[in-house]
Amino acid sequence: MKQGWDVHLSLTPDHNTLGKPQVMTKRNCGFGIALCLLAVGAAHGQAQPDTLRHADWQLYWANEFDTPGDSSVVAKHWQFAYPWGRNLGGGEGQYYTGEQVAVDSAGLLHLRARRRTTPRLYGAGNSTPRQLFYDSGMLFSRSGKDSLMLVGCDDQRTGFTYGLFEIRCRLPRAAASFSSFWLYGNPDEVDVFEAGSPPEVISNNVILWNHAFWRLGRPGIANEASQSLFYWPGPSRLTDGLHTYAVSWQAQELVYYFDGVAIRHETRLLPLGCPLDVISNLGMSSWAQDPAAALDIDYIRVYKQPRGAVARPPVAPVAPAPGITQFPRTTAGVLGAAPAEMRWRWQERPNQRPRMELAYNRNPPDFASLPLPVRGRWLAPLVAFNDTDSPRHWVASPDSGRSSLSWTLYDLCGQPVRSGQQLPAPAWELAWPTLPPGAYCLRLRAGARQVRHTVYQLGRPDDTVFTPEWLAPTEPDADAPNPTPVR
Repeated sequence: MKQGWDVHLSLTPDHNTLGKPQVMTKRNCGFGIALCLLAVGAAHGQAQPDTLRHADWQLYWANEFDTPGDSSVVAKHWQFAYPWGRNLGGGEGQYYTGEQVAVDSAGLLHLRARRRTTPRLYGAGNSTPRQLFYDSGMLFSRSGKDSLMLVGCDDQRTGFTYGLFEIRCRLPRAAASFSSFWLYGNPDEVDVFEAGSPPEVISNNVILWNHAFWRLGRPGIANEASQSLFYWPGPSRLTDGLHTYAVSWQAQELVYYFDGVAIRHETRLLPLGCPLDVISNLGMSSWAQDPAAALDIDYIRVYKQPRGAVARPPVAPVAPAPGITQFPRTTAGVLGAAPAEMRWRWQERPNQRPRMELAYNRNPPDFASLPLPVRGRWLAPLVAFNDTDSPRHWVASPDSGRSSLSWTLYDLCGQPVRSGQQLPAPAWELAWPTLPPGAYCLRLRAGARQVRHTVYQLGRPDDTVFTPEWLAPTEPDADAPNPTPVR
């Protein structure tokens, strides 16, 4: 019979930690971490402690793309360019047009990008015309006013306030393409996924802009933003099959999902209730050479919670949090948001090695990279940082009230560097002082049971200050040979 253990992790000093870091030797020290890497890489068990429950939502707005044809068959739901233009500038090399949107007989909508034989000149507003080498497809939702829109928002805006937003799609193979599914409405942006090159790495983002009513600060400046990165460890590629990407937007929390598994809970940065439009687009980099690309979409759905279940936020301006855009620093606490936290589940099956599966990921550090879950199982290394923003962690199990817990961290040579012990308690909390950045193996023992897991301890650079000495030109080396003149 399978037994489930919850493991929560944090990196703060604790008087129960023992031992000191060991000095690495020149011998091969890779074997000490090998068992931990095997523990992370071998998948088993079916625990899905934090999954999407569609039964908690009511379908509100959707397009299943069941009618084949050109863009006219979906024009009731979608526009095929931004209301303000057909290219956002920067490094984008595509011109958005409905001619590159079509639905096939299998029920898939294709956003296509086609390279032109001659570039198209395009400049929105007063901008200088640019050469665009691709015609490409995008979707920008057509919807009415949302009854949940808060007082203080532009009452002429359409879009959605709160809900569950989901897409099922296959990512493009083209090396220089970038695809996304996102929500946008001045002043806020929620990126459900963004995928570029390589397509096996995706991100999800929250970007909050200053606004005269909601947030104090100079207009037009994105003063709050946070990004999480994920990579695909599955046997096939994200470009080979259809996967679902979703976000639940509620007043007190954003929850991002991949294939029905929650991969990020965000409570620090939250849109405050003005409607957001639904967008999916296929962009091409200005340096792209691919002849074509396609983002294939099975459906796009918007769900709402049952009436009366929606919590409303306080209607008041919110001052920007200080230092929030200093990447790769984590975002500071906003409106009393909960601290970063990761929970793990200790899985045991007969005749199989015990494993720790990631079960809950809240307010992760910016740019921390984690693998995506595969077939409902989320096997990931424990990534921690040497600062106070690192996720908390502790261990809880059905036996924690009866058994003591002992734990040990080993370096790559298999030498113990930290250890501790906890008496029986409702939860065993782990903590250790700062460690040298690197890979470690964590071994947990409770009674006759034990489990090993990989730990990646990361440092953070301080903010760089360009001193006069650093900027000064380097004096030539008197002993160096004379350089060959450039002709």
